[in-house]
This record gives sequence, C-alpha cells and structure tokens, in this order.
Amino acid sequence: PKADENMQSEEKTHTEMTPGKVLPEQDHEKAALEAASIVEREMEIAKKEILYLRAEFENYRKRMFKEQDQAVRLANKSLINETLSIGDLLDRALVHAGPLKTKEDPETRNFVSGIELTREALIQLLGRFGVQFIGVVGEQFDPQKHEAISQQEVTDDKDDTVIEVFQKGCLLHGKLLKPAKVIVGKKQGTEE
Repeated sequence: PKADENMQSEEKTHTEMTPGKVLPEQDHEKAALEAASIVEREMEIAKKEILYLRAEFENYRKRMFKEQDQAVRLANKSLINETLSIGDLLDRALVHAGPLKTKEDPETRNFVSGIELTREALIQLLGRFGVQFIGVVGEQFDPQKHEAISQQEVTDDKDDTVIEVFQKGCLLHGKLLKPAKVIVGKKQGTEE
C-alpha cells in the first residue's frame, strides 16, 4: 500500500505540471483569484502612473504658459527703453519751455501745451504696456529703484529723501527697467 501511495503521489505531482490538464474546481477558483489579484495590483500601478503623468503634464503646461506670458511681457523691453528716451527729451523740453508758457503769445502757449499733451499721451501708452514711472520728490531714497547723481545738505527731517528728480525711472511689469536719477538729501554736517 505504501508503494501505491508513493506512486499515486508522484503521479499527482506529475499530472499537476502537465499542460492542458484539467484542474479540480477549487484550483480553478484559486487560480482565478490569484490572476484577479495580479490584475488589480497592475491596475493600481497603472492608475498611479497615469495620475503622476497627468500631474507632470499639468505642471509642464502651467510652466509653459508662465514662460510664454513672461516672454510676451518683456518682448518689447528694448522698444520701450528707446521710447522712454523720447519721453525724457519731452520732459527736458517742458522744463525749458516753462517760461514760454507765461508769454502772451497764444501760438507759443499752444506749442508748449502740445508738448505737454504729447508727453501725457506717451505716458498713457506706455502704461497700457505695463510701464510704471517711479521717482517722486519727498519719498525715501531706495537704492533698488533710485540712482543718486548728487547729494545736497538738508535739515534732519529730509535726510536720505529724494529732494529733486533729475530723470524719472520706470518699472516694466513690476521689474526695474530704469532707475530714477535723483538728488538725495544729506543731513547737514555729515561727511562721507
């Protein structure tokens, strides 16, 4: 009997490995559950990969939009710089034309008014493209946005403040394009 048992055991092991062999119903269920478990794990891994790739693509898309927007905003930087020099010339013309505005001659007054209107139109145009002018008399001197071209002795309360703006500066979409050239107040009696 033991020899028969060993032989049956060997036959059973041999038949389990034979391809195309019909398995008992319990083995079918077990194999199906294992296959389903493997498929579920693979689906979870695939879902995670899809979510990761979706997030990566969304980040890439946002970064590209941001870079494109910044490129468009700053694309006209050199053109705006050149236009600002025209504005500076109009400012100088108005400084020198100040006494002419008080003349009785209407043509002279109209000429000066025309320069003022042209300057204002230029400022509005630049404003639509993100230019903001900086440099106001009385504000605190800020080396990040002002360039001190000179210092002048003042009382204590005006120390380190802008007392004259020689040339306005500007920001382009919040970034410094050109610092304001200013004269800064210096407390009386201080040496540098």
